[in-house]
Amino acid sequence: MSDRRAAARRGALAALAALSPRPVTDALWGRDRLTALAYHRIADVADPGFAFDPGVVSATPEMFERQMRHVARAFTVISLDDLHEHLTTGRPLPDRPALITFDDGYRDNHAHAFPVLRELGLPAVIFIVTGAIGTDRVMWWDELSYLLGRTTLPRAELPLAGPRDLEGPAARAAVRTEMLAHLKAVPDDRRAQAMDELRDALEVAAPRPETPLFMGWEEVAELVAHGVECQPHTVDHPILTRVDDDRARAEVAGSAREAAARTGRPSRAFAYPNGDYDASTLDALRSAGISMAFTMKLGPCPAHAVRASPLEIPRVPLEARDTWDMFRLKVSGALSSVFRVRGALPSRGA
Repeated sequence: MSDRRAAARRGALAALAALSPRPVTDALWGRDRLTALAYHRIADVADPGFAFDPGVVSATPEMFERQMRHVARAFTVISLDDLHEHLTTGRPLPDRPALITFDDGYRDNHAHAFPVLRELGLPAVIFIVTGAIGTDRVMWWDELSYLLGRTTLPRAELPLAGPRDLEGPAARAAVRTEMLAHLKAVPDDRRAQAMDELRDALEVAAPRPETPLFMGWEEVAELVAHGVECQPHTVDHPILTRVDDDRARAEVAGSAREAAARTGRPSRAFAYPNGDYDASTLDALRSAGISMAFTMKLGPCPAHAVRASPLEIPRVPLEARDTWDMFRLKVSGALSSVFRVRGALPSRGA
């Protein structure tokens, strides 16, 4: 994108953010709309030591603090208990309720996000991959980025993709995006096989980070003691629609049992890996006693829709590439409003 086009885009975003006052979004979504924010990692991908998937970084520590100060001013931040109370007793939600969520359980949630939340007195919930907590595990998407960043090969024959150019950062970023799509689309056992093949193809050994990427159970206990819930996000993070029903049920139930046993808190909320679910997944959640679940559909969500489908609650996904204006557009509901209005308009296509 040229400098002129980039500047025009930034100007358009700033103007749209300025033209999205509360009365407009209140009218479209309701004053009691639930704005569930979806974060993953809080880290700086520009750090020379950062070697893993930049796509799961939602904000730098500095941007996260700025975002939380804005959220604290513009919303009433609620806890998971508040949402559960609303769903079970009908107690009304406050005006503009926001729920702060994180997926996976990366260590930087404790190191960088927790101090900000604690200073501002904001509750939150982290959906943890229970099989990764307290281990030195590297998830496949992080390993993919690591392998592509460490290989010295200018070209390689890649599993699921074929021969690909690896010359330069742009080519490797394109390959990473393509491989992510391929690996998400195949069954879980084929993905594991493909990762073995990828190590051989790129001639790079599996990463062994000096500091674990995921929190330990002691960090989880500290979070829970200070108002940050830690709820299940499966045991091993498979995409639940890519495994058989028995495996899906085991992933949901196993993570729910482990989270409850480790935290002393009931496991009643869940986030779908990659946001994917189907009717069988919903049955698995109900069997495990889960009463609230979060997707990656674009939020916010009117309160009546949350009550109608508490296992399919949309969220607002945050990304490290979001500018300040894009963040404001997302959390205000203005961006979703654009898609909502477009969807209501008749098609002009053939």
